[in-house]
Amino acid sequence: MMDNLRTAANSLVLKIVFVIIILSFVLTGVGSYLISGSSNHAAKVNGTAISQVQLQQAFQQEKQVLQERLGDQFAEIASSEQGMQMLRRQALERLVGVTLLNQYSNQLGLTASDNQIKQDIYNMPIFQTDGHFDSEKYRTILSQHNVNADDLAQEIRQNLINRQLSKMYMTDEFVLPEEVKSYAQLLLQQREVKTATLSLADYQSKQTITDKELQDYYNTHQNSFISPEQVQVSYIKLDAASQRENVAVKDEELKNYYEQNIANFTEPAQKHYSMIQLPTEKEADSVVKSLAGGADFKQLVAEKSTDKFSAANHGALGWMEATSTPSEIIAANLTKKGQISAVIKSATNYIIFRLDDIKPEVVKPFQSVKTEIANILKNEKAINAFYSLQQTASRAAMDDNESLTAAEKATGIKAVTTGWFSRNNLPEEIRFDKVADTIFNGNLVDKNGPTGINSDVINVDGDRAFVIRVEKYKPQVTQPFDEVKKNVAELVKHNKATKEMEAEGNKLLTALKQGAGEAALAKLGINFAEAKIIERFGQNDALVEPIFQMPIPKEKTPTYFSTKDAKDNLVIIQLLKVNQGQPTDEELKVFSQRYKMILGNVMMESLMLNLRDSAKVDLGRIE
Repeated sequence: MMDNLRTAANSLVLKIVFVIIILSFVLTGVGSYLISGSSNHAAKVNGTAISQVQLQQAFQQEKQVLQERLGDQFAEIASSEQGMQMLRRQALERLVGVTLLNQYSNQLGLTASDNQIKQDIYNMPIFQTDGHFDSEKYRTILSQHNVNADDLAQEIRQNLINRQLSKMYMTDEFVLPEEVKSYAQLLLQQREVKTATLSLADYQSKQTITDKELQDYYNTHQNSFISPEQVQVSYIKLDAASQRENVAVKDEELKNYYEQNIANFTEPAQKHYSMIQLPTEKEADSVVKSLAGGADFKQLVAEKSTDKFSAANHGALGWMEATSTPSEIIAANLTKKGQISAVIKSATNYIIFRLDDIKPEVVKPFQSVKTEIANILKNEKAINAFYSLQQTASRAAMDDNESLTAAEKATGIKAVTTGWFSRNNLPEEIRFDKVADTIFNGNLVDKNGPTGINSDVINVDGDRAFVIRVEKYKPQVTQPFDEVKKNVAELVKHNKATKEMEAEGNKLLTALKQGAGEAALAKLGINFAEAKIIERFGQNDALVEPIFQMPIPKEKTPTYFSTKDAKDNLVIIQLLKVNQGQPTDEELKVFSQRYKMILGNVMMESLMLNLRDSAKVDLGRIE
């Protein structure tokens, strides 16, 4: 068989193989970047279109990954239209990058072998049981998905080729042993330091302030003491989830849905095939005669078949549904178990097929899918009820603008009244950009306060909606001096203490560098603490980064540096000694791989920047 996948795509076995691989792509998320969609493109990259369907699938994957990473914090991003739009653009940029890599790989003429495909299949966890390839599991998954193998062939080739491209930038040729050793020594380096701390709290407790200083600070920083506009609102919350509790499904509805959608509950008939592939028609005819004479099929597979992939499994091709059966097998027209075909001509070979076994069509009994159907119908009814409830709420709120009482009666949902809040701290239940815009930028308030009207229904993510009215309003005002005098005093003391501490710290640092540090330390009443060893990693210490940025001491003369800690205290660091790391052979192996990855990532980033700069990328509409 040929190495180039374009040629190999004509192989019957690879047609089946490609069906398998697309399943793994679809189930792991890679396929979402590869499936083509509508002509209404989201972008064009050097003439290659990225469809809205591709973008939506990539966007959903980005959301899923981010949700798994952030957990409960994801809700805050999901409720922000701006956050979702940024996520969409991120997904599109990734699609553009994938397309550019595909194009670049094609320019390099990279290829992939059919053996790589075979190994990929064997190694896919989706087809494994207890770490080993499971042919029955493979057949089960294959029967559940109907994917056109020819359409996928190009995408599989491209994915394998792109892997090669990445590996090109992470080979040993780019890494010298001395570079790795230096890198490891640097990362494992230890630094011996002493620290002395000037306490901000001590300086702040000594500060005295005058009323004039307070008034001057207030006058200069009035913008820091603005109280934003605030509102109190009443709202009615509508959501599809609550409607689900109120819907019921009758047995008659369940049975009707089952009968009308019987195809969804039917496992189609399957046939299990094996094959022998020969290079010439003459050899194929000879094998047919041998089989007719009683020769063992599996033995002839082992001796004669030129397709090593199927031969390794005694010629077996696996279970297939009619819709996913290759045209060559269909042409064999096998209908009975054990039946052997005549010689079938494929693109480059001659094949003999055997029908090994047949699984009849199986319709799942109504009782086994009853709960599943009930959930489907309840969800449908809940959504319909939710939209109907929105219309009811909208009419009632518009017909009676004096309050939400009419809307409460019409929907059966009691309104909630909030406390005071500003645009930046909406109550959690209504914390959505659309809600904030309606309240603060819509027609619910004006310069005179609440307009006394109800909002229309405001739809937000998660099948939720709100009807809102503003009950009370406070405009933006500058807080009076007397109200913030205490805060002003703390700020003035803090600023004066910081300046005094930094001034004395600078004098101390200068004295230490000049060798007159003991007298300067004594004057301030502080001392250096005991020496300690600092490592670059594994220590939760805010001082680690500045310590490792300090110059290395020369001729046993310490170097000094000042920085702030987490409490804004001024810390004077005395660096006494630097010990180079001494990596073991095992550590060098680890650092070698890490170093190669760093260099490879840098080179790949440079490649992507160059490809992006030279590409013609036309962005379409991002939905």
